[in-house]
Amino acid sequence: MDLIHYLKNNLITDNTKELDSSRLFLKTFQNQKYSKHIKNFITPKELLKSLNLKTKFVGITGTNGKTTTAFVLGFLLRSLGFSVAIQGTEGFYFNGEKKESKTLTTPPIFTTIKRAFEYSPDFYIMEVSSHAIVQQRIEGIEFSAKIMTSFSQDHLDFHKSMEEYKKVKESFFQDEAIKVMKGKRLSETEIEIDGYVFRVNPENLYVLEKPIVDDIPMAGEFNKMNFSLALKTASLLTNSSLSTFNFSLFKGVAGRMEIISENPYVVVDFAHTPDGMEKILQSINRRKIVLFGAGGNRDREKRAKMGEVADKYADFIILTEDNPRCEDREEICLEIAKGIKNKEYIIIPERKEALKKALEIAKKENYALLVLGKGDENYIEYCGRKIDYSDRDVIKEILKV
Repeated sequence: MDLIHYLKNNLITDNTKELDSSRLFLKTFQNQKYSKHIKNFITPKELLKSLNLKTKFVGITGTNGKTTTAFVLGFLLRSLGFSVAIQGTEGFYFNGEKKESKTLTTPPIFTTIKRAFEYSPDFYIMEVSSHAIVQQRIEGIEFSAKIMTSFSQDHLDFHKSMEEYKKVKESFFQDEAIKVMKGKRLSETEIEIDGYVFRVNPENLYVLEKPIVDDIPMAGEFNKMNFSLALKTASLLTNSSLSTFNFSLFKGVAGRMEIISENPYVVVDFAHTPDGMEKILQSINRRKIVLFGAGGNRDREKRAKMGEVADKYADFIILTEDNPRCEDREEICLEIAKGIKNKEYIIIPERKEALKKALEIAKKENYALLVLGKGDENYIEYCGRKIDYSDRDVIKEILKV
């Protein structure tokens, strides 16, 4: 059976509603409960094998740092002349050009296979979320390399406990692929990452206890580790020495420690966890305002902890909405405020109005302003609808930059 012919001619589907006599069915973990009656099918592993792709897949997981690490790794590989696809929170890119907008961080496996076949890159770098690991949205892929960037609280609405969340991440590192991880090696198979012990397959395992680069073209001390993980992985994948690579032309990642204005000093970042916020706030050594919120219908336990981080590191705090979904945005802010004990804060539920106030104070009092949570997202998600909105555009509009 010529599966390349079937794929080229849109004759493979993973949707039971699209199945007819002319089409082959791709049976996946996600659709198997709807397709028990289907006798003739192929699996993602069979389809990938039949395509004979030259592509090497790289999977990046971790609570924070996935996107930056993915884009730095892509830049390094492209600098050696390789073609590179990047798939993740920012969407789908091929050789630096955005081809598709963002959907899920890790889309369904059939989407990944179709992209890999259409573009046939030398390297396919993908962010791998914990949800995707559980739901097997990466089934059938044989990874050449895997990276672990960090581990801290997130997604407990889904995983229920940090131990369960850790087990999911741990399960990703049980094969013989190159594994590059930030952490401290405790034994042949045990790595301590941000205070948690991970047990992994020791084959082709490389652990970075500290950054291996110091001079990087991006703000934030924590980014030195993201750059280091990318550099080490690029070196291993291409059998090149570390000195082969040069970061000087790297332009950064939209919405990741992105400086929107110098006067007042305004930085936009995607940080939306206590650990992510702490890294950002620690990296700015000046008086600062932080503006942020927390997503609705998601991990509620982290809200007060985010407030605690802001209370510890910021000089003034503005709480606002961040994809409230079906929760009341002011109630979410009040939950965050439970962690604020010492610093002055205000709640302005409407995010654009909150930004206006934050910029007004920043200019008047010479504060640095850190706008956290949405990065370069271009919407706010309410209950069942998305409204066009961009922190970056609003800031530029108000400051006329």
